[in-house]
Amino acid sequence: MIYIQQNKITKFFLASLVVLSLNSCDEDDEVFAESLTANQNITEIIDSSPETSSLKAALEEYELDATLSNTTTYTIFAPINEAFNEVDLSSLTEEERERVLLNHIWSTSTADVTSTLQTGYRTSMATDAEGNNLSFFIDKTGDLTFNGMASLVKGKSDLGATNGVVHMVNKLLLPPTIVDHALANPDYNSFSEALVQAELSVVLEGDGPFTVFAPNNVAFEMLIAQLDAAFGWSTLQDIPKETLEQVLLYHVVIGMNMTSDDVDGKSLESAQGESFAVAGATIDDATYTNAEINLLNIQSINGIIHGVDKVLLPDAIFQAVLGATLDIPARVEDRGFTTLRSAIELTGMSETWATENFTVFAPNDEAFDGLFATIDNFNSLSDFDTPEEIELLKKLLEYHLYAGTLVESQLMDGNTVSTVFGDMIGVSVTDAIRLMPSFSDAIPSQVINANIAASNGMIHEINRVLIPTELLSALGIEVSQGCNGTHPVENTDLVFFDWDEKGPWWGNVVAENEAALSLDGTSYGRINMQTGGPDWLDLFWRNGSTLNGAEIVGSNVNDYVLKFDINILEPIADGQINIRFNDADGVDAFYTWAPWKDTGEAFTTDGWQTIEIPLSALGVPDFSLVDSEFGMSFQDADVLLNFAIDNVRFDVPGYECGGPDEVDDTNLVFFDWDEKGPWWGNVVAENDASLTLDGSSYGRINMSTGGTGWVDMFWRNGSTLNGAEIVGSNIDDYVLKFDINIMEPISAGEFTIRFNDADGVDAFYAWAPWNDTGEAFSTDGWETMEIPLSVLGVPDFSLVDSEFGMAFQNADLLLNFAIDNVRFEEK
Repeated sequence: MIYIQQNKITKFFLASLVVLSLNSCDEDDEVFAESLTANQNITEIIDSSPETSSLKAALEEYELDATLSNTTTYTIFAPINEAFNEVDLSSLTEEERERVLLNHIWSTSTADVTSTLQTGYRTSMATDAEGNNLSFFIDKTGDLTFNGMASLVKGKSDLGATNGVVHMVNKLLLPPTIVDHALANPDYNSFSEALVQAELSVVLEGDGPFTVFAPNNVAFEMLIAQLDAAFGWSTLQDIPKETLEQVLLYHVVIGMNMTSDDVDGKSLESAQGESFAVAGATIDDATYTNAEINLLNIQSINGIIHGVDKVLLPDAIFQAVLGATLDIPARVEDRGFTTLRSAIELTGMSETWATENFTVFAPNDEAFDGLFATIDNFNSLSDFDTPEEIELLKKLLEYHLYAGTLVESQLMDGNTVSTVFGDMIGVSVTDAIRLMPSFSDAIPSQVINANIAASNGMIHEINRVLIPTELLSALGIEVSQGCNGTHPVENTDLVFFDWDEKGPWWGNVVAENEAALSLDGTSYGRINMQTGGPDWLDLFWRNGSTLNGAEIVGSNVNDYVLKFDINILEPIADGQINIRFNDADGVDAFYTWAPWKDTGEAFTTDGWQTIEIPLSALGVPDFSLVDSEFGMSFQDADVLLNFAIDNVRFDVPGYECGGPDEVDDTNLVFFDWDEKGPWWGNVVAENDASLTLDGSSYGRINMSTGGTGWVDMFWRNGSTLNGAEIVGSNIDDYVLKFDINIMEPISAGEFTIRFNDADGVDAFYAWAPWNDTGEAFSTDGWETMEIPLSVLGVPDFSLVDSEFGMAFQNADLLLNFAIDNVRFEEK
């Protein structure tokens, strides 16, 4: 793009720069960090560097060396010689040439080294025609850039001077126009793109002055959602040029450079012709929703920018949008969410959903099919036929509502959404946006179609019904305590505190057995007291001679973990729990357990929960040598400690709850039927809400083999064998895993797994567990299968360059199963 302001300064050499009057505004004697040559001021640093000889000559010719050598503090972004060679300053006036150089300099009170620079705006010493200092934008989101024009010269920044700091840059920082500032700030990429599409960039690079209210990216995203709902315009490019031009001109006031104080309380006539009113930080346009000014007074050479959080719409365009957009219930019906629409009517919520402002996480029909296939108490909407059951359905729908508008970009990884029901929904963003209900064992629900706008809110289509923990029992969902809250004790010989026979010798934790609180009907340890200060508080202790399992564990610290079951009744947000294992003649090991410090949030549990700490982290080389005290204490805070604890023990890591294993490393997955789908075979990609393992696609085969011959299931070429280079010849360190859900038991034939190195080994492996057991093979839902790589016959997986995958042969039967996440994994 060619900018008018830059065209003005393209025909004159730096030698014609006039003397600049950089008068000191603060005479002080502050001394800053020394440069590589000690005790140099800014002028001396520039003089001594061959990269800035052009700048040096200009400073000497116009006596600016004296200005930049006095005791006033400056931060200067010094253009190197190549920067001057790239720009010809021929047609500028003396005032304009002065402005170019001043735009590289900050008058500051401290040296602005790169480590202290933050993304945002500062002001340079350059001014516009009215004497307003120009804004200067620093972008530290990636490589450090300035005004979107210049970058640091490697190794030539943070040159400390006695009166400031020098940063050498690779481009001239020309005084920015309105458009330049919009281009520099990535939060306004959509605004910049819209200016280009509407051919208004040249206008806003003109003399001005202009006052521009620039919508940020989220504002444009919300606009696109509205226009998509009204007219099917799903991108900026879909918007007719005339419409986009009218919208953008409605954000521009011509002939005035108005600061935030100037616009407050004014009704401003826009370049589009219609007016809007400003009151404080609020803009009242033609729509029902006001905009907020969230960025103030960004000064350019030809005007000023104020950022806003929504796109302002003139009346004609808003009326057209309003007339074409449906309210939420009508939009739900329009999008084909028939079960959700029926549920809204059944619960009597239609009027509320049509008039109040909501964001709806809308389960599609398949999502409701999946719900009714997995809960016990209801098979369809028609089963909600009593007042109590309809109230239950209403609560379930309220768990899918957020009071207000959230667009897709605001659903950020790690965030939570507070629902009208009152419980939270977690947000995870990787390859897709997934919503995690408070029922932690539920498969996350994926947002499969975002930003479906309605007249009173926003709709995001999801593929699973979200279920809060509170409604589990009423819906008929069984939860296994062993898999959710606690791990069962694998070996009672390794338990050294259980507050029954294995109680503590001393400490403030006492044995208790309250039926409503007990983990397993036996006693547990309980503390309920104020610590009274930051001093050491004994919780529970015993001598080393009673450390059950110490001889068994010994020095095998990589094979065991320390586990304890805990039930936090009063959240803990301060202090720390000390775990101590003392060998009186050797190591006295202390370990701090304080998860609240790691997360920055108070720690609590939803009932009993198992905590697991690797023994390798405890600092004990050999537990069989622990012959003195071991146990736990609390210190460093005056807090109320109120928790129950049980089964402090050595144990094996993790706990097999049944069902599928989590995928440890997605880089080692080579079939998942999403992006890592098969090249060929009879297994096809499917995503049935009632069957999917994790909300994503899986492979499905449902066919009769028709004989005993070879049936291709899924295959791919060796060049796409993810993880092959990582695994290589380390066949004793990895296994082959896949998750499988058998719908029709298999009792004959075999799965043939093949890894083919075209120039070497063509390895075949038969997987047929029914042949090993003599019984038909089936699964209770999804299960993970594991095969050691050492039995597959492949000496080096990095050499596999031809076919790999699975086939079936040697039986005429019905194959009906789902498969997912075929992968390598570390043992």
